[in-house]
Amino acid sequence: MKVVRRLAFFCVLPLALALTTVYVWYRVSDTGRGWRYEDKLATYCGGLVPYDESAVFTALNTEVGLSQDAEEGYGQDRFRSCRVADLVVSIGLIRADATRQDVGPDMLSTLRRNASDHLPVGLGGGWRGYTDLRTTAVVLPCTNQDASLVVSIDGDESHENAEESRAVGELATAIAREAADRQSCEASFGGRIPELRLAQGQLAPPGTSGTCEGIRIPESQWINWIREGVASDSSPLERCLLGETEARDEVLYSLEASFGPYAQRLRPADHEDDGPEPALTRGSATATASCPGSSVPAVFRIDATVYAAPTKQFLRSALHAFAERSAARHGCTGLELPD
Repeated sequence: MKVVRRLAFFCVLPLALALTTVYVWYRVSDTGRGWRYEDKLATYCGGLVPYDESAVFTALNTEVGLSQDAEEGYGQDRFRSCRVADLVVSIGLIRADATRQDVGPDMLSTLRRNASDHLPVGLGGGWRGYTDLRTTAVVLPCTNQDASLVVSIDGDESHENAEESRAVGELATAIAREAADRQSCEASFGGRIPELRLAQGQLAPPGTSGTCEGIRIPESQWINWIREGVASDSSPLERCLLGETEARDEVLYSLEASFGPYAQRLRPADHEDDGPEPALTRGSATATASCPGSSVPAVFRIDATVYAAPTKQFLRSALHAFAERSAARHGCTGLELPD
């Protein structure tokens, strides 16, 4: 009996040591970390987060790097929300007739732009998307249904440089490829995102060649500088800022063009209202246009800040120049301007 016990001891001990060694290796080694990371990604965020593009931010840390996973919304408007390191990722299919909800989370509400010191620029590479170095998004219009697949990623100031934002863009496009297949959204994909062409700083008004091009500025408006984005035919958001330096160095006017789901997000939470229509008020003006591949009209706006002294003539002329060029770049027609 003692012999049997000794044999069992000498057999079990090496096995226990081997298992312990394997466990320690699995928990500590780079290969083990990679296996654990891949295992978690299989189910994390619906299995939509890619290994290579996410590991750039998480360093294969499954606890801190992959720390929040939820399914939000209701019915057809449900969407995924998860974190990749300090990036908040939202993934959802947005129907063309969807509107923002009065209560509860919805994908359209995630398309609000967080505060950023940078203007939107197109991602390029054949993708419909943009980044302002704080928020990055990819929009895939579905050719087999009246909807768009959207991946929106919100970061913080730590990513506000071209290299980091390009990596966020690569993450967004990789997620979009997988999500389109899961959502039965037939769409065209782009390729690798090239080096980002960032917007310039303040320029003298005659030097415009991007999103502010063509806007004529009368002396009565006291506009000393413009800030414009790089003109793009694939960015769902475009902006142009007009400002002054004489008093406080403030923005006087903000112009914005919104396409697809980014135009939808401007609809009020009211199913009886189809969205913004051409209009002119004391401090703002709105125009719309029809765009290819989308039943959602594009929306073009100019808004005066509290530091401006707007006239209806300037609001009309500035919006006309901005909207006409932006619509043409995106292949939109039937531009409707306010009376």
